[in-house]
Amino acid sequence: MRRFLKLAQITLVFVYLVIIAGSVVRATGAGMGCPDWPKCFGHWIPPTDASQLPSNYRSFYKVQEQSAEPFNALKTWTEYGNRLVGAVLGLLMFAQVLAAFRMRKSNSFFLKLALATLLLTGMEGVLGAIVVYNNLKAGVITIHMFLSLIILVTQSFLVFRVSLTVHALSQVASRSHPTAAPLYEAKPYLKNLIIFSFLMTTVQILLGTQVRESVDVLMKNFDINSRGDILNFVGWKFSVHASFALFVTLLNLFLLIKIVRDKILYALLKPQVLGIAFVLLLEMIAGTTLKLFALPALVQPVHLLLAALLFGLQWGLVLRSRITE
Repeated sequence: MRRFLKLAQITLVFVYLVIIAGSVVRATGAGMGCPDWPKCFGHWIPPTDASQLPSNYRSFYKVQEQSAEPFNALKTWTEYGNRLVGAVLGLLMFAQVLAAFRMRKSNSFFLKLALATLLLTGMEGVLGAIVVYNNLKAGVITIHMFLSLIILVTQSFLVFRVSLTVHALSQVASRSHPTAAPLYEAKPYLKNLIIFSFLMTTVQILLGTQVRESVDVLMKNFDINSRGDILNFVGWKFSVHASFALFVTLLNLFLLIKIVRDKILYALLKPQVLGIAFVLLLEMIAGTTLKLFALPALVQPVHLLLAALLFGLQWGLVLRSRITE
């Protein structure tokens, strides 16, 4: 069971790595670095120079009747790296299912969760292919991001349930009382506030995806002299995203204050509370940096990673507030 927990935790880390890799791809404009899927320019290991491709490669690898972009080794290998991380995640998910299958008689729920996560990851891979074949169509990218959040939820839930089982088994080994009732449970209004904050963070991430889609469309189809002017053209979407960010920040601060005032609950949820406070601070810095310094490419993946971490930490609060031992 401890080995299974470690496997599930490593798999969860790779879920975050896939999210980061996807964000790097978007920030660097490398989404069409490989114009075909699952291969890249017809090879499992992509070329490093245009001389390794046929002279008509742009017309041969056209997408939706549009010629492929000129070969760029950095973009190609960035997209290829994204696919490799996704492939490793798929293998980890498969190994997770096999491990859960071995324990199906003692806990079939683990197998159901592992299978659900593997299925969702497979759907995410197919959706990634659709993104490529639709030439980075905006709406498909949003669905792609939303599905990654669902995978994060299911994998985190699996880690949480396995960790509870490991804890119970360790109590048995130490001749303690694993069947004892939870020591403390969050008050109903606080549980609802935690769930509401989690949902609002989810909405904010999706709003951010909409802003990112608008930026992609502007940079691809219009001649904008300065990246700093892009947000002016995005219009109401960015205004809503920025205003909602302030609301989500204040909501989370209010929630954290409420938890801290409940000394028993704070003692039980301290890691999540401190983690959310720290991530919120970094996220505000990253968001401000993006706005003031013309969307620097290096900050964009950091911005999304912090949003995903906040999402994961809040989901942890949701779980812990309902089963607190």
